[in-house]
Amino acid sequence: MEIPDFQTVMLPALKAVASKNVSTGKEVIAAVIEHFKLSKAEQDELLPSGRQRIIDNRTMWALSYMGKAGLIDKPGRGQFSISELGRKSLKENPTRIDINFLNQFESFRQFRTLRHDKNKEKVSVVPTTFSETRNPLEEIERSYEDFRTAVVDELLKTVRGLDPTDFEKLVVELLKKMGYGVPGLESVLHSGKAGDGGIDGEISQDPLGLDMIYVQAKRYAEDSPVGRPALQQFAGSLNERKAKKGIFITTSYFTSDAKNYIDRVDVKIVLIDGVRLADLMYDHNLGVEIQQVFEVKKLNLDFFGEE
Repeated sequence: MEIPDFQTVMLPALKAVASKNVSTGKEVIAAVIEHFKLSKAEQDELLPSGRQRIIDNRTMWALSYMGKAGLIDKPGRGQFSISELGRKSLKENPTRIDINFLNQFESFRQFRTLRHDKNKEKVSVVPTTFSETRNPLEEIERSYEDFRTAVVDELLKTVRGLDPTDFEKLVVELLKKMGYGVPGLESVLHSGKAGDGGIDGEISQDPLGLDMIYVQAKRYAEDSPVGRPALQQFAGSLNERKAKKGIFITTSYFTSDAKNYIDRVDVKIVLIDGVRLADLMYDHNLGVEIQQVFEVKKLNLDFFGEE
């Protein structure tokens, strides 16, 4: 099944808290997983940042919101217990607890209101907004992913407009930023020229040049895929140099036949298509710059713990 959104998690999470005098976050999460019969794959699915499981994140936000409404108390660090208001709410046998349900409680309505103070005078009251399915952290991560996708798409379009030589130089610069080569030496070089046999870059992985990686960079149009013949030629160039490693980078994509071919050759060839190229440029700050940084912080419970 699809992982339930944080509002759908609220009712089973509250019931899990009510089933014990005191529950930990891990215990509530386990109860929610059991309630929805989530598969191992669903349990392990991560947020876009890759730093937390989705079900953990949604359960903890559900507990946090119900705490703001007064349905849940926190008797200790990382502990949860049901309040009298929470027990009363469950006795009403609700079919669902969500934002609309929590809005009946004054403490939650106050939580939803941001008061902006200017010169010690209240100048405005702005209600916060909630997604029907995503909590605030998920909204931030989703917005970041949307923004990243837009920048990466524009980045790839720009790269496709470069002339072949500039594109080859860009690829070499990217490999440097990714940490290839020997620190302190000019060991990642642009070598593209007439009669190069399809070799546009050379990477020496050791000071004596015993471990070499050769690079081919092809600026193709979006609708012009790289097929098997191009990879056969590249593999031949690697064999001529008795090389065992190669990287083939393009602004388009590789055909299935091309991908199948590299699985059958003796040399190791890594394929990087246009989308992955733009992603790598984004991740390694090549052709992009940091516009603004937002810090997302959470309460440090260890700071408030006893020695």
